[in-house]
Amino acid sequence: MPFYKQVLEQYNKINVIEKSRDYFTVLATLVLLIILLLLIFPAIKHITRLNKEITDGRLVKAALEEKVVALGEAGDNLSAIKDDRPLLELALPTGAELGTYLKKVEELAVSKHNLKIAAIQFSNIPLSKPKKEDFLKVTNLSFTLTLEGAFLDFQKFLGDLENYIRTSDVSAATLTKDQVGSLKETLGVTSYYLGVEFVPANKTLSKPAESEVGGAP
Repeated sequence: MPFYKQVLEQYNKINVIEKSRDYFTVLATLVLLIILLLLIFPAIKHITRLNKEITDGRLVKAALEEKVVALGEAGDNLSAIKDDRPLLELALPTGAELGTYLKKVEELAVSKHNLKIAAIQFSNIPLSKPKKEDFLKVTNLSFTLTLEGAFLDFQKFLGDLENYIRTSDVSAATLTKDQVGSLKETLGVTSYYLGVEFVPANKTLSKPAESEVGGAP
């Protein structure tokens, strides 16, 4: 065999071996990259989760700090009005305190100003005190009061009612005279208290049922 053919055959063999090595190197590199990705991905996922937990923790911490500050301010405000709390509870009681309030109205009208209570009408009002866990809000206590007596006594009664520590807003006043000449004054009054929204037991009623308490003739 001529010498150049031997050299050519050896060169071709060397070339094939080099190509095989290149393929093996590429394949080994790809396998190594896949293994590295499989190893790194859980770590990346774990780091991402930790970052989210840290961010959420910071938000919770900030919210708790705001609550602590708000509670501190509420405590300071409560301490500032501690001596005035009895008066505040009289002005805006917890619960309707209907019996106590109507007793005071009767005292002002009958005992002090010689008026007669012809009628008192009021709509659905909860008589029980709200529970500690109830969400309280300022609630209206509206009623209609009809009195009989002299005009000057009406005026004095209105002044005393409006000056009473528990707020009583007179939204309407109607003065009439019956056939025997007696004066009657009908007042629309609204007071306020801290309570929960009242839901009537019978929700099918188109309007709340009214109660009427008659006074002495």
